[in-house]
Amino acid sequence: MGRVRVLRLVPAAADDDSGPDEPRTEGSLALKDYPCESDGLDEAAERVIWVAAEVFAGLRPFPQLARLSTIELAEVLPRQRHPAGRARATVPRIRNRRIQRPGPGVAEVSATVVIGGRIQPVAVRLVRRRGAWRCAAVETAVHW
Repeated sequence: MGRVRVLRLVPAAADDDSGPDEPRTEGSLALKDYPCESDGLDEAAERVIWVAAEVFAGLRPFPQLARLSTIELAEVLPRQRHPAGRARATVPRIRNRRIQRPGPGVAEVSATVVIGGRIQPVAVRLVRRRGAWRCAAVETAVHW
């Protein structure tokens, strides 16, 4: 089975006309930091990832995540149940977190968290409603 290429790094051309503020790859991936407005996104992202990790670890019930969610997601979450007989994990730890803004009033957050000694991915989509960031979608690969 061949390897699937998910990222191809292209070195910057020697004669490119990028300005001093433009990142150059120089054969590796370059990321440019952009200032984040103080609209509460960073705090909201941290809170939602933390609560989601604790829910997936079995330390909180699903309705607690619903309190941070949009109405559409909040209607679905209370119907979720932790598997019977599942032992509670230790307190999860957030290893890293990335925030991207694909459009105005929308943010996508990806994180890796340690739950029960295993590294797990967690992704959430946040939308800004009535001046507050709300979780609109949650995705994870935590094994039930």
